[in-house]
Parts: sequence; structure tokens; C-alpha cells
Amino acid sequence: MATPSKSVRYFLYWLAFFGLLLFAATLFVWFGVLTLFIEQDSSRLSLVILVGLLAASLHAGYRAYKIDDEINRARAIALSHQSHESANQSSIASEYRLLIDKAVSNGRLPTDSANLGVYLEKRVHEGHANGWFIADLMIKLGLLGTVIGFIFMLSSVAQLETTDLNAAKLMLTQMSGGMRIALFTTLAGLSSGLILGAQYQLLDHGADRLFGIIVSTADTEEIRESQTNPAFSRAE
Repeated sequence: MATPSKSVRYFLYWLAFFGLLLFAATLFVWFGVLTLFIEQDSSRLSLVILVGLLAASLHAGYRAYKIDDEINRARAIALSHQSHESANQSSIASEYRLLIDKAVSNGRLPTDSANLGVYLEKRVHEGHANGWFIADLMIKLGLLGTVIGFIFMLSSVAQLETTDLNAAKLMLTQMSGGMRIALFTTLAGLSSGLILGAQYQLLDHGADRLFGIIVSTADTEEIRESQTNPAFSRAE
């Protein structure tokens, strides 16, 4: 039987997205925007957010590769009409099929086993919740930087006890520093959260597709078993 074509769809999508991200980062470095972030944000929250964006994006790339690999394995099982044992490969699809076989051998209907669906959904979306949490955390860190910046601004106003011109200039300098913290951290947090959210939205779409392939394959196997195995039919 012919080998099913390999699907690298989601990993290629992520790779193209990450390439654009690296290109944008290169422009940031070339025009001095990254240096501006580092120098003007004395709280260093912007730097923390950007490092977190890089780490989470690499994790998203790994997950995209794993999803494509699992889709390929699930397709191989579906197209070859083989069970997890004869396919001789470890995958989410084969694990799910093994659980269904155990449920049937215990006299339970696979369609009545809601826990199997919950287990499968958790497996195909494994690690995505952490990514969404990091994306939300970046936005909140940006808002935290906004609060810190305003605190710097208000503290400089509170320390002004004279109408001396030099003191007023110093106050304005301190206020501008607080404003820079507020603006840069907000920009870094919101943009990083949106960028990371787009990547994990892509991963969720791939995980949902994998879920559909595995479930449809299992349903097909169930129909085939009911036609060829009288004991399976009586269980239903």
C-alpha cells in the first residue's frame, strides 16, 4: 500500500511566521529600537517580556512539529486500515485505539466512554494551556509596567516641594522616565501577547484537526468491527 503523503502544514506555517518575526527583530536591532527598549525601560520588564516571547515561540514551533508528526501517524493508521498494534508505532492515535479496545473488552461501548474523549482532547492540546497562560502573562506584565511607570511619575510630583526652576526640570525628567517605562512595557506586553496568541491559535487549529482524524478513524474501525465481529455487535 502506498505511503500517505507527509503533512508538514502547521510546522511550515509556524516557520513562516517565525521567519517574519526574526525579520522584524532584525529591523528592530538595525534601527536601534531594541536598544531603545533596553535603555529607556529602567524596570527591565520589556526585556523579560521579549525573552519570554522568544522562549514561548520556540515551544510553539516544537508543538507544531509534534502535531504534524501525530497527524502523519494518524493518517498512516487510517489509510492502512491497521490497528495500533499492527501499525507498530507509538502515537496518540494508537494510544486512543488501545483504550477503545480495552473498553470493548470490558463490555463498554466506546461511544459511551466520555472519559476517552476528554483524555484525547487533553493529549492533542498538550502544552497549549501553558502557552496561552504565558501570552496572558505577557499582557499583564505590560500592564504592570504601566502601573510602575505611573508610580514613578507620581512619586516625582510628590517630591516637589519648591517652585525652583531646576527642581521643576528635575521633576519633568523623572516624570518622562516613568512615562517611558509605562509606554515601553505596555507596547512590549501587548504586542508579545498578540504574537504568541496567534501562534497558539494555529496550534489549537492543528490539534482540533488531529482530534477529528483520530475520532473518525476510531469510528470507522468500530463500524468495521461491528460488521466482522459478532461479539462486538452484541456489546452494542
